[in-house]
Amino acid sequence: MSVNAAQVQVLTRETLADRVLAQLRRQILSGVLAPGDRLPSEQDLSLAFGVGRTTVREALGGLIASGLARRHRNRLVVSDRALLGAEEVSYATLATSISVRDVYEVRKLFEVKAVELAAEHWARDDLAEIRAILEEMQTADADRFHQADVSFHLALVRLSNNRILVESFERSRDLFFRLPNYWRVFTQPPPRRGSRDAVHRAKFQQYERIVRAIEARDPQAAGQAMLEHLSAVQHDLIAHLEQPQTASAGAAS
Repeated sequence: MSVNAAQVQVLTRETLADRVLAQLRRQILSGVLAPGDRLPSEQDLSLAFGVGRTTVREALGGLIASGLARRHRNRLVVSDRALLGAEEVSYATLATSISVRDVYEVRKLFEVKAVELAAEHWARDDLAEIRAILEEMQTADADRFHQADVSFHLALVRLSNNRILVESFERSRDLFFRLPNYWRVFTQPPPRRGSRDAVHRAKFQQYERIVRAIEARDPQAAGQAMLEHLSAVQHDLIAHLEQPQTASAGAAS
């Protein structure tokens, strides 16, 4: 398994091991390096990042200490620890062993099917709650928007009228909606107000498209709209992870 050259930056002397570690963490958390994949050799990493092997060795030690990598037959591989079965889950720890792609592949399975079923089964005032939640999203308060955002997805899944699907999705609620906070691995400046508003407007428009398709009893259009929405969010999260680290950036808390 080789490091994706497009996502590697040649590093300067000032960056040292923590910067190598940061870039490797991004590649693992974004799914470029998947659980079980072998990490490149110290020599290959040294050439890829433009640093000495001592620096690479320190970075790999940090990768092991954080639980992102483990030794297997004299080689380092990306950790594949099975944390999902634990009764008490540490979400910060869990985030180090799964990728954005893992979570969004599963969300697509749940939510695309849910809105397809919702388009077939909604009745009477079922859409009133959905419309009320969309109204709650008309706010400049980021926390209130996020709460309404989560409520929107949960309400759509419940509208499927499939008890097993609803129960499974709600049991995974923390995994689906809390983990992205931990994927923000690096200290980033807060988004500008105008930028955040643009993101909220784009998401609101995507949600309107989903609701209109459900209202029209068009399962195919509803499923496609949800698929495109979740794919866009997944893309944005991975792009965030792959942003070059600023001088003030640090490791995840």
